Amino acid sequence: MKIDKELKTPLYDQVKNIFEKKIINREWEEGYQLPAEKELAKTFNVSNITIKRAIHDLVAEGYLYRQSGKGTFVKLKEETDLTRLVTLRNEAWEDQYHPHRTIEFKEEAASAELKSKLNINKGNIYTIHRVKLKNDIPIAIEYSYIPADKFPELKKADMDSELLYNLFTRTFKKTLKKAKIYFSIIFADKYQAELLQIPEKEQLFLLERYTVDEQSNIIEYSKFILKQDQSNFYLEINL
Repeated sequence: MKIDKELKTPLYDQVKNIFEKKIINREWEEGYQLPAEKELAKTFNVSNITIKRAIHDLVAEGYLYRQSGKGTFVKLKEETDLTRLVTLRNEAWEDQYHPHRTIEFKEEAASAELKSKLNINKGNIYTIHRVKLKNDIPIAIEYSYIPADKFPELKKADMDSELLYNLFTRTFKKTLKKAKIYFSIIFADKYQAELLQIPEKEQLFLLERYTVDEQSNIIEYSKFILKQDQSNFYLEINL
């Protein structure tokens, strides 16, 4: 793989793409130590600054990590099952390994948009805003919206002491029928960037979940905003 200085693509992007392919194709395996930046600059006939920028971006995206006084090493992204991350039934597993920090819990009037999402004409909703953590590092932002009339007297203390799935099925005796999940891409605004500790306009996954009970009522609408730099997300389907 060579650098083409005639291309409009910035040199650091070309170097970054070469490094990324080596990692993805396992030419550079997990724990592999990259050659010194001066050596890489000589190999690709580019400046040290170009190599530094490419490595900086790959560190930010989770492909590489630096060890002070030792060098730069390959860090393979761990695989994360999306069904575990967003399915209510797996909350117990998720809360053990990816605990939450509640930012906001309140009861309020539903906006026109949320009335449409929840298929309700009137009434209040509970708004729950949380951050999912891994090793004390934020990996996802969650917003959940629940019709208040279906879960009367729900309190923040309930959310802090009990899982959402258990509240639905045990406390309020709801039988859950199915959940429908939509996937899309967004770019981090200032608030999301600060909360997830990433640069503004970084690409994020947006997952939207609708949970339905046995009467086909939507009892929960949630949004999950996920960082892409820590994991390769996958879905496993039994055939």
